[in-house]
Amino acid sequence: MFLPVPFPVRLPFLFVLLLLSLSKLAQAQGGFGRVAGTVIDAQSRQPLGFATVFIAQTTFGTNSAENGTFQLTNLPAGSHELVVSFLGYETLSHKFTLQAGQQLSFRFEVVPKANQLQEVVVRADTNWRHNYGVFLKNFIGQSANAAQVQITNADVLYFHFDARERVLTAEASKPLVIENRALGYRLHFVLEDFRADFKNGQVFHAGHPRFEELKPRNKAQQKRWAAARLKAYHGSLMHFTRALYTQNLEAEGFNVRKLQRRPNPNRPPEQEIQAGLKRARAASKPGITVTYAGSGGQEDSLSYWGRMSRLDKTVAYLYKDPLPYGHLVVREPESNRLRLQFEDHLNVVYAKEKEEPNYINQNAFAKRRAPGPQTSLITLLEPYTYIEPNGMILNPYSHVVEEYWAFEKLAEMLPLDYEPTQTE
Repeated sequence: MFLPVPFPVRLPFLFVLLLLSLSKLAQAQGGFGRVAGTVIDAQSRQPLGFATVFIAQTTFGTNSAENGTFQLTNLPAGSHELVVSFLGYETLSHKFTLQAGQQLSFRFEVVPKANQLQEVVVRADTNWRHNYGVFLKNFIGQSANAAQVQITNADVLYFHFDARERVLTAEASKPLVIENRALGYRLHFVLEDFRADFKNGQVFHAGHPRFEELKPRNKAQQKRWAAARLKAYHGSLMHFTRALYTQNLEAEGFNVRKLQRRPNPNRPPEQEIQAGLKRARAASKPGITVTYAGSGGQEDSLSYWGRMSRLDKTVAYLYKDPLPYGHLVVREPESNRLRLQFEDHLNVVYAKEKEEPNYINQNAFAKRRAPGPQTSLITLLEPYTYIEPNGMILNPYSHVVEEYWAFEKLAEMLPLDYEPTQTE
């Protein structure tokens, strides 16, 4: 059984950052490993000292020595993404799996960047401040935490707005340095892509963040950060995927139901709407309604077709009963890997925490209402994708999120090695 529900349009936010619980994975697989290697210039074959080498979206990182060598010790066993970044060179990333007690060795050859970036940077951008505000809104977010987040080197950003396609893109000449005073982290974010498509209502960003713990002024601040981190974790996509893998959704506060989107039966076909608008604009004068001969009085005014064009193209139908795990995940007998696999869309309600006021007040013209449970949507862009024992979605390009998870942007992001504790 399903129930029709209104479906407000919100900007989806596609995370391309891997959600990996490192310490849980280490516990599941029974240990830690070590990674070492060398970073060299691909053209000169000379070692690159002081290159940044880190595991994406974690606090695990280091710099290469003068001879280009590096090592990362005490890495939890499991899947990782190692990133090599050096000013003036293309960022290199490599995904690998580390076994307990294993030592892996890599040789990374990084390529110098072309000079197009400098050619663009020198051009004056009279709309920079406006575009930066749009970037902050769609990259950092609009939550209460976002007010305490600052990009300390914003001058490395430059933007391009395609007015015809209504697409804003951003690039950065250096890693963004982002201080999150709400959660107590400093991020070094290698921005690979940012695209805000306002015509289609989609936001996409790709990059590699490295986390550093900020030093608290006192124990009171450390306690506030711990509480804020726990609040950011609860109900997040990271929390959901971990609970899904352990089949502990209900106990963790999640309710998952199927949602379908179907064509709006009250909205005429797009071709008919456009023809009606064209006909009405040509034949009608303000305040006059034209009817078809023999149409039974069907309205053919400009206001009517304008009203039809503003109707949602689809309506959402929410199924009443929660989805069983067999409709969410499938284990492959041959590999013992778990696939995230479902039809249509998942409507995910986190009942243990209310929406924050900033989420409700995003649309100044929307009807005011009391905060409700946090509700998100997740849609697969592929037939299935794999998740690991920690709940990590292996292919970050395989899904898109909407509603509350789309609202929770970089200001709510936690490092992958974050673990909630009872003391928090």
